[in-house]
Formats: sequence, structure tokens, C-alpha cells
Amino acid sequence: MPESERFHPSLTLGEALQIMRSTAPEATMTQKMSATMAQIFEQHDAVHILFDCGTSIQDEIAVHLWMNFGTTANLRDMHQTVANQEHQEVLSSIGHFKLLGIWCTSLPRIIQIMLKCWQMQRPIDISALDRLKPQTIHTIRSEHGIEL
Repeated sequence: MPESERFHPSLTLGEALQIMRSTAPEATMTQKMSATMAQIFEQHDAVHILFDCGTSIQDEIAVHLWMNFGTTANLRDMHQTVANQEHQEVLSSIGHFKLLGIWCTSLPRIIQIMLKCWQMQRPIDISALDRLKPQTIHTIRSEHGIEL
């Protein structure tokens, strides 16, 4: 396991999601959401775990790329989550020029993620999250050809 890996691969995805939710400051945020929106956020959190991404703005960019190209995520639903008020406030607080600069400095990582997505055996069916939760992180990564 790489030193930087946030969740041990022997954990099930469900266990890792529980740990993530219990340690995140916004852990209760999904309780105020509709069931559909909470499900999309849980899928987003699963992508953080499966592709070993943190929560920095650079990692959030990476999660969006992994979600778009490494999963079967419904892009319309994903765009609904980024259009929510809290997300828009975070982006506004960063500033558009700074955000553009972050994207530009992230280009090497963006290219690397795109290449890794094309090398995957198949995208993760993120809509089947309940079927994935009992599986270990290692198993899911192996079955899909995810290289970190």
C-alpha cells in the first residue's frame, strides 16, 4: 500500500465510507438532502476512496475527472451537486482566476488521470454502490484495473 493511501485496501468500501463520514466535518450534511442528492454525494465519496483522492481543490478536480471517465456516473446528476449553493459559495470564495490557475497547474495530473481511465479494464458502475460496499477496496480496484 502506498504511504499516501488514505484507506487500507483490505477495508470494504462500506467500512471506508463509514470512516470517511465519521471523520468529515460535513458528515451530517447529507442528512439535510433529498435521498437522490445524498446518494450522489455518497457516490462522490466512494470515488474519493477508490481513487485515493483527498479533499484539496486539486483532489476535487481529480475526483470529478475520475467520476466522469472512470465510472458510469450520470453526469446530469453530478452537475446538480456542483450547482448546489454550498458548492457555489466555495468556488466563489476561491475566486475564478485562482481556480483557473489551479486547473492549469493540475494539467499534468489531469492528463495522467485521463490515461489511467483509458487503461482501466472497465468503468466502475457507481450506481450499483450497494453491490460494491461489501467488497474490499483492493478487489474493486483489481477488478476494474485501477492503477493509482
